[in-house]
Amino acid sequence: MAETLHDRGPAVFVVTLVLIILATVFTVLRLISKWGVTRKATWDDYCTILAWVFAVGLSVSIMIGTTVGLGEPDSKILPSWEMPLKRSIYAFTVFYNPALMATKTAILILYWRMAAAHAFLRYASLVTMAVVDIAGVVLTFLNIFQCRPVAAAFTDIDGTCIDIVTLYLASAPINILTDLAILLLPLPILTSLRMELRQKVILVATFIVGGFVTIVDVVRIAYLQTALKDEREVDPTGNVTATNRPVNFTYDASFSLMWSAVEVSVGIVCCCVLVLKPLVMRIMPALLHGPRRLHTATPESLLRSDISKDPRLLDSLQMSESPGSPLSAMSTSAPLNLPPSPHTQGTSTLESPLDVPRSPRPPALGVIPEQRQSEDSANSGDGDESDGDMDFFQMLASEPPPAPAPVPSIEDSRTRRISAGRRPTILSARRPTQVTQASQEPTQSFLDFVNMKGKTPLTQLSAREAWWPVMFVSILFFLWGFAYGLLGSLTGEIQTLLQYSPAQAIALHNAYWSAYFFGPLLVGYWVLKREGFKATFITGLAIYACGAMAFWPSSVLRSYPGFFISNFIIALGLSCLEVAANPFIALAGPGHLSEARLNFAQGIQGVGSIVSPILAEKALFAGIDQLDLFRVQWCYLAVALFVVALAVLFYYVPLSEASDDDLEAMALQRLYNADMDKGVKAYGIDARHLLLWSGVVLMSTYVGAQEAVSYFWYPFVDQIKPGSDPFWDQAISHAVFAFGRFLAAGLAYFGIPSRHIIAVYISGAFLFSLLTKVLPAGSAALAMLILVVFFESAIFPTLFAMILRGQGKHTKLASAATTMAISGGAVWPSVVYGVVNLHPNNPTIGLIVIIVLYGVSTLWPVMLSSSDTMRRLVDPKWSKRRVARPGEGGESGGTRAGTVDWSSPRDKPATAHLETAQADDHSLGSLGEKEPRPQVSVIT
Repeated sequence: MAETLHDRGPAVFVVTLVLIILATVFTVLRLISKWGVTRKATWDDYCTILAWVFAVGLSVSIMIGTTVGLGEPDSKILPSWEMPLKRSIYAFTVFYNPALMATKTAILILYWRMAAAHAFLRYASLVTMAVVDIAGVVLTFLNIFQCRPVAAAFTDIDGTCIDIVTLYLASAPINILTDLAILLLPLPILTSLRMELRQKVILVATFIVGGFVTIVDVVRIAYLQTALKDEREVDPTGNVTATNRPVNFTYDASFSLMWSAVEVSVGIVCCCVLVLKPLVMRIMPALLHGPRRLHTATPESLLRSDISKDPRLLDSLQMSESPGSPLSAMSTSAPLNLPPSPHTQGTSTLESPLDVPRSPRPPALGVIPEQRQSEDSANSGDGDESDGDMDFFQMLASEPPPAPAPVPSIEDSRTRRISAGRRPTILSARRPTQVTQASQEPTQSFLDFVNMKGKTPLTQLSAREAWWPVMFVSILFFLWGFAYGLLGSLTGEIQTLLQYSPAQAIALHNAYWSAYFFGPLLVGYWVLKREGFKATFITGLAIYACGAMAFWPSSVLRSYPGFFISNFIIALGLSCLEVAANPFIALAGPGHLSEARLNFAQGIQGVGSIVSPILAEKALFAGIDQLDLFRVQWCYLAVALFVVALAVLFYYVPLSEASDDDLEAMALQRLYNADMDKGVKAYGIDARHLLLWSGVVLMSTYVGAQEAVSYFWYPFVDQIKPGSDPFWDQAISHAVFAFGRFLAAGLAYFGIPSRHIIAVYISGAFLFSLLTKVLPAGSAALAMLILVVFFESAIFPTLFAMILRGQGKHTKLASAATTMAISGGAVWPSVVYGVVNLHPNNPTIGLIVIIVLYGVSTLWPVMLSSSDTMRRLVDPKWSKRRVARPGEGGESGGTRAGTVDWSSPRDKPATAHLETAQADDHSLGSLGEKEPRPQVSVIT
């Protein structure tokens, strides 16, 4: 029995009408607040008016459409309604993007104006505004000229038109990402403010409504896809255009048009709420502030002492006799601005300058009567820049307040009364002041309980202190494994479903791994160098979310270019994450456990690689067809939103950082422990340079070999053991891969030198890849192939940690270079692809390339072990603090390093003085002068 379709027109009409009335009311209130109360107009006001004009046109076109069949099934649409309905839908498509663009531009201009003291928010607002405006202009012209001739879009003239549904789906990621950017950009600043509870509730409510706009955008797209799905059921290759619409298109699209109107109207409301404070303070001041009462505004030090009980201290605060005192200049004609301290902002807010009359004995600094802004504005005809924009961003736009003056001591109070200070002048007040932590930001905590910044440098964390940040950052490694398996499985299913050629499939693979070359080079290294680990994590996650969001419409539209770009963007974000995450894990804690920590974290990534393919293959994407692409698309959206939430979480989690001075100090400590000089050579080359660049080459060859095995797994298994299930064989290989990393972590933890561990794993990969090739087809050859994956497991984390060891201030550059080497995953699988194409009936011929790569790789650990300098440079034990036994050291000689007691770092390191290098002007070069190294005879 066919489903009965009820008329959606009345619901669409009522919702659209109510929302546009609400947007109109808030727009009028905004103009009253800005032009009536503060008497000052700004560019964001004009953008808001323009957005309202477009929103009215959009809403009217929808409401007119509901009177001529919008929301009704095709069977109930009269022939005389067809042209008016077509014109209404065309008018909607023309008005929608300009209305959305003007609304977002108004909000971003407001951010830019009110963030004078926050450079990041200003620049980020400009970048987001550029994206919004460029996309808005392009989409507007595409909608206006969607048909050729143009009149074919709103008349019965025949013409050629673009797929309008495809256009909206393709632009959905830009809309959602810019919505999230507008919502999240001011969040770090807003959450650090101290304000009254009522203001905070209104602020939070406003941004919650702003988040609702993002949800509305998703709902709008979901209804629009229903029309596309109906068309695909009839014609899998059909398009939805102005001249070719599927059955019941206006019925299916009616709710999408309604939610579009809701999105625009709610956006205008949020834009207006942010600047209504002057109006509210004029007519309902109690809404934002409690009853008029005396407030205290005291320096921090006064809050911690009870001065009322000490007459002498109270007397020391009566400074009317002292011309140089802070209160000496206060009169009815010379008000004094006293900023609240971080500890008093929650209970007292000074909204306007205070008029404190002269008296022989002025009131104590601790009690000052408050005058609300409403009274001040009532006595003035107009406001200036600072008094006019009394919105939620007022505190952000003002200059940092001066640091609170210290409480005068009892002993020097008489001296202050005698000595006359100079009255501050306008020029002196305009001089730039030294911004301190106390004066620039109210606090470094979020909602008073989350510490925003780690105190201990990353390189000085003990094993107990390091376990929590290591486990938290390991979430990123699990995310890599899970997302790579999930998206990889879905991409593979889509490639099979859409029948991509082998050349197209390898190109998608190369798009992913080639991004690892560009990510660290263009983004990752520079953010890590200038801003630190946390900023790099957030940047990488943001790029990753953009890539996952781009996957969303690509899957529904079956767009090969979309998949190609999405793969590249996702890997670009992951490469930025790897630039920071791998060195963070390696450096967080005792240096001799770097390989253990990184192998453990990478083992967690392996667990993600086990779970996600099984979940994807057997639950989410089992036997999907083209219509199921509408279902699985939400997995991409869920991944993107989860990554955005993770980026926000990373901002508020305290993480330690490591400066170049910290890293150089740690490297010099290792050189001291190992009795080596800076710049020591091995094989006639600087040892640190040799370690770095030879390791980069090895990383490129290893990743290329590993990805070749992974990419050609199914053809290899089909030839090695016909009839076996390649999926479950690969699941087993993923399990042993994770186990191999956890095993290597245990070996490194118990003191096995990392050069021995990597030698065993590389040799094992070489040996078993050779056995896979030479053994006859069967279970034994398949077991050898699984063991290849096992021995591949620990090479990457062990090699990465070894390369970073001893690099000092160049550690971040070394991390970027090593991450760039991962792009070898695009080179060597392509070589194997070319070899296999030459022998299509013998896929295992590609194993020869893998065997050669691992054979060459075995030379690297041999090179390390053959040189005493290289052994000392990479062996973990030299990261332990050297504690000389009695009688060791001195100018007269010493003993062999093997007789030194190597203990865990508890005492102060030899380079501890470098922690205060900025304060005492000590340089790294003073290490040898401050702490002479005992002469040690080295036996080779």
